[in-house]
Amino acid sequence: MKVEVESLDSVRKNIEVVLDESKVNELREGIYQDLKKHAKIKGFRPGKVPRSIIQTYYKDYIEDELKRKMVEETMGDALSETKVEPVSEPRVEFLEDEGRFGYKMECEVVPEFETPPYKGIEVEAEKIDVTEEDIAKRLESMQQMHTQLMDREGDQPAQKGDFVIVKYEASHDGKPVKGVKAESYPLDLGSANLTPEFENGIVGMKVGEEKEIAIPFAADYPDKDVAGKTLLFKVELKEIKEKKLPELNDDFAKDLSFENMDQLRAEVKKGLETEKEGQRKNIIAEQIVNSLLEKSDFPVPARMAQKRAEMLVEDARSRMKVGTLSDEEDRSLNTALLKEYEPEAQKRIKMGLILAKIAEQEGLKVEDSEVDERLQRIAEETKRAYDYIREFYEKYNLRGNLKTSMLEEKTMNLLIENAAVKEKQ
Repeated sequence: MKVEVESLDSVRKNIEVVLDESKVNELREGIYQDLKKHAKIKGFRPGKVPRSIIQTYYKDYIEDELKRKMVEETMGDALSETKVEPVSEPRVEFLEDEGRFGYKMECEVVPEFETPPYKGIEVEAEKIDVTEEDIAKRLESMQQMHTQLMDREGDQPAQKGDFVIVKYEASHDGKPVKGVKAESYPLDLGSANLTPEFENGIVGMKVGEEKEIAIPFAADYPDKDVAGKTLLFKVELKEIKEKKLPELNDDFAKDLSFENMDQLRAEVKKGLETEKEGQRKNIIAEQIVNSLLEKSDFPVPARMAQKRAEMLVEDARSRMKVGTLSDEEDRSLNTALLKEYEPEAQKRIKMGLILAKIAEQEGLKVEDSEVDERLQRIAEETKRAYDYIREFYEKYNLRGNLKTSMLEEKTMNLLIENAAVKEKQ
């Protein structure tokens, strides 16, 4: 086997692999012998089909299988011999020269680049300061979370701040709208969970009262089935409940497993400090990333960037609430999202390459035992058995990605520890 490598540019290398004729004949013979055992051709018993017949019947298959086996059996050795490490799937093109058997593969590789100075990067961040106002707001939030819902006494109508149960059904031009109905829908009036017109229409209603509320939907509303239409909602108010807030006292603290309010306040303050430390760390990390990217000028492999952008789009679409789309609308949405996420994909790849090089220069590593510890933490956080999490990561080949992510995290922590932080006044 003869292997030659040629640099096309800083992120692409072309490798030509030419196989000896004897090796090609060996591969071709193996394909023929396999076909001879399993070929089913009318008029011949299995294993007794003449070679010439097999070659005629399976000509295209033999050629395709020969190409596949040439690549399968030699690509690893060719990459090892040339010391090329592709960062994306190589593009293979087979040689068509008479008497030459082999292929060329275009490989995307990590470009050569110098890391910019990464220690002592100047950043700005606010001092961690938890105020009494911060503590009061968090306690108020906890108080709201433990609100009790009490049946409304008397005949007072619903008002903002009430929790109500409604029955509704929507129609358009006198016909029911499929899927837009509920027998007992819980609604916190004033929370803006539904359209303002719907909530405002319920304010002032009494239990047992029925009402019709017309609600227009914008042309660009995500649900295409109702976009641009005005639906008529027939609403019945079934229940009104008032919110009863617990008092912020020692009894409230004890309900949350604290001895008293002083202990609860101390724990709240500690939690807020941890949150602000995390926020400060993220702000510092973002400035470090921007600084390193601004001082780094090297190209990103195109197919690698395309693949990353497609992954970002797939993730974004999984979180989007989109109604039924036509094929054309779906393609347009995908094209728009790819264009939107391409810069982010480039940024993430570039930063990943920079962090990897810094980690190498600093001798940073992530041991398998550290990965196991992280998997244990994931199991605890998700309330799953450790063996289930470990097997899941191994089954879907996610362990390597986790290890890379942990190494980037370790490298970023080093950069944060060595940053020149100026506190904002």
